[in-house]
Amino acid sequence: MTRNRIRLLMVMDSLSVGGTETYVLSLVKAFPSLGVMPVYAGGTGVMYEAYVRAGCPIHRVGLTAEQLLDPVHQKKAEYTLAQIMRSRKIDLVHIHQMPSGLYAAKAARKLGIPVVFTVHGAYYPPEQLQQMKAAGCTFVSVSLPVQAYLDGQGIPSHLIANGIDFQQYRSESSAALRAGLHIPEGEKVVVYASRLAWDKAAVCAMVVRAARNIRLSGTLPLHVIIAGSGNQAAVIAELVETVNLECQSPFVHLVGNQMQMHDYYNLGDLVVGTGRVALEAMACGKPVLAIGNHGYFGLVDEPFFDEAWQYYFGDHNSKERPSEQRIGEAISEALASADTLEETGRQGQAWARANFHIRDKALQMKQLYNSLLMKNG
Repeated sequence: MTRNRIRLLMVMDSLSVGGTETYVLSLVKAFPSLGVMPVYAGGTGVMYEAYVRAGCPIHRVGLTAEQLLDPVHQKKAEYTLAQIMRSRKIDLVHIHQMPSGLYAAKAARKLGIPVVFTVHGAYYPPEQLQQMKAAGCTFVSVSLPVQAYLDGQGIPSHLIANGIDFQQYRSESSAALRAGLHIPEGEKVVVYASRLAWDKAAVCAMVVRAARNIRLSGTLPLHVIIAGSGNQAAVIAELVETVNLECQSPFVHLVGNQMQMHDYYNLGDLVVGTGRVALEAMACGKPVLAIGNHGYFGLVDEPFFDEAWQYYFGDHNSKERPSEQRIGEAISEALASADTLEETGRQGQAWARANFHIRDKALQMKQLYNSLLMKNG
């Protein structure tokens, strides 16, 4: 027997701008119509208002890695989370990040509440994953490489991919944004969207240098938009300033974190990205050059859609290491045929809609919740 109404607690480190936080927001919006009533607990951030607008009750709890270094704060966080679970009569806890997840899992275990842990990447140290396993979590993988990584740790998981809200991510005009950024009509635009940290910041630097070479060659009046922030943002900003001066044109545009990323995707002729960014761009009908934390995949076109998903668009697996030259060649080749590129975008949009609609993924998640609640009695 399944429950018609499930009281769910979503827990994250913070509400900063990122793929995990965006995905959780899309679930929060999709769940109520399926009878799942979400509540959020964790740190705050720039996505706070978006969660409030979605009708999600929010409990602010300090759960960042820095805060949880303090043993006193650890105990306080666990106690506070348990109090929220009791007062909200929570049926199930769903965690998405570490270290916040560990303290939520401990609190839930003491109260006999089932816990789901969605693993969003293969970057978690084995000892952390074993801690979560010992805490009684049921694991969810967002991609096949993550599932394989967990299998290697002796941890079984359910495969439920990220879902996309196709009401938010759709094809539409970007004329006003183009005018605001002073990009002339007819000039090509490449969009790079990512946290500017880890290997993704290195990829961003390669994209900027590759674009500089293309621009200096005179073959293509190219513009690049970089959306995102992170601990390498200042380094990227310095590189952008140097390249723009060298090319005597402000053709690389740093726009920082953006809450309305669909506007920027729609401005692009080509989106360079990985993971969730790739899926969001495809939902907007945009072709994707997939490069991620793990490495280079390449242009995601019709014969390779399923293979790109198996690699999670270069984020969790890849074909080769990226390089400035390889990226430059791929951008030039892709932008050489506008008609082919547009058709690739249309095909990608149809494929993404068929395979990654948020309602389908929310329904899969609810089915998992129900199975755990039935086991729990």
